[in-house]
Amino acid sequence: MTKNNVRADGRRRFLRDTITVAGGSAILGSSMLWPRPGFAQDPPGGCPNPPSGGTPFQPGQDQRPIVVRKFISSLTSAELTTLQNAFSALRGLGSNDPRTWVLQADIHALYCQQCANDTTQIHFMWNFFPWHRCYLYYYERILGSLVGDLDHFRLPYWDWESFRSLPSPYRTPAATTNTLWDTNRNGGMQAGGKLPVNDGSQSRLNLLYGTQDFATFGGTLGAAGSCEGNPHGVIHNDVGQPYPILQDMGDLGFAARDPIFFAHHANIDKVWSHWNGLAKSTLPPTAYKNPTDPAFLNARWSFYDENSKVVSISAADVLDHESNLRYTYRAFIFRFPQIYEIIPCRLICCDPGPLHEPFLQFEEAERTKVAELTREHATVALVLKEVEIPPGVTGTFEIHAIRGEQKLLLGRFGIVGEKGNREKDKARRMTLLLDASSAVPSLIARKQPATLRLRGVTRGAKQFKLVAESAELRITRPAQKER
Repeated sequence: MTKNNVRADGRRRFLRDTITVAGGSAILGSSMLWPRPGFAQDPPGGCPNPPSGGTPFQPGQDQRPIVVRKFISSLTSAELTTLQNAFSALRGLGSNDPRTWVLQADIHALYCQQCANDTTQIHFMWNFFPWHRCYLYYYERILGSLVGDLDHFRLPYWDWESFRSLPSPYRTPAATTNTLWDTNRNGGMQAGGKLPVNDGSQSRLNLLYGTQDFATFGGTLGAAGSCEGNPHGVIHNDVGQPYPILQDMGDLGFAARDPIFFAHHANIDKVWSHWNGLAKSTLPPTAYKNPTDPAFLNARWSFYDENSKVVSISAADVLDHESNLRYTYRAFIFRFPQIYEIIPCRLICCDPGPLHEPFLQFEEAERTKVAELTREHATVALVLKEVEIPPGVTGTFEIHAIRGEQKLLLGRFGIVGEKGNREKDKARRMTLLLDASSAVPSLIARKQPATLRLRGVTRGAKQFKLVAESAELRITRPAQKER
């Protein structure tokens, strides 16, 4: 039987054995969970009924102390033991408990179009950041309650921009006695290997922090932002098992079965928090601000809380995580640019060469302006807005600027695997943020400008035509002030 058939059969068995109860919650039949203590080696046996309705979250209801989320390597031995005990207790919950680790992991699958009874999509759109913040909040509360420290327990984050290997508590010992371990990971990363140099690096984060609009950073109603492609997607692909297995971190339907998922997403949440923290009065009023569209703010999702009760929470409820959710992050320093210029251009298909690759087209005045602004050291970001990702495309990709014998890497992005996606025949959109600083002369050349070459760098990453709704260069100068 294929894995897809296993999933389908398990889903049918789950739906047959589920009893719906009042309030939108459910008692989970034994076919949902595997009979032995849970470690993330097994594919899901089915998908749970999504929780619905529930008691709405009220801003100000959480009166716990505000606690700093720490990076994993800064945890004391006592804090690390508490984290391990929390995951052990979660894995030990009975199959009729909606807090159990399998159901909690599969809630992520419900929102990734992986299940027959799933709900709204939370990837490839602006829901990506707030939904995952909600998910981590209730998961964190469940873990804290299981070790009797709801007030002070907070999830740690994997600060991959500084520590490029999987944190050692998540990979050693490599055995089921370690509640943070998962066998379904890339062997190189599991053995202590480092992330590829351009994936979630500090230079990548600096490029993101220099991006002032949420649409480019975090997405729109119909497209993913650049943060979802890198660092989010590429690190998922780096850690999960490679094609064609794509389990756990390598597939959205399995990803939350690896405990590193929560450390990874806590760091993604930290990046969003730091990005919001860059707002200041001397910048345009919309800089570093979240969307104000009611469609963004009023999005609402249901979860199980630490008492196994169904609760609901909106995107608006979680924007102030310090006041409402009672956690914060360490102070953050970023050097603001003195100059921030946006130069429009067009992504034109295609050059007359054998590969028919696209290139950037500039008006003459804009070409001259780019040349003037980049005479001194400057960071130049190339933004390709709402690039169309064809149906079924997954993997990690690179984009190079090619001119003659010159080949310059502009950036990488990742599309996480989705083997069970019901909507895999639908195209998706993602805005790409690329570092074009070293490629400007080639990109703006009047004759035979550099072309943009898209290349899949992971096995199974299918090539596709690079098409964007629009394109622009964003030019920043060195900063003087710190925040």
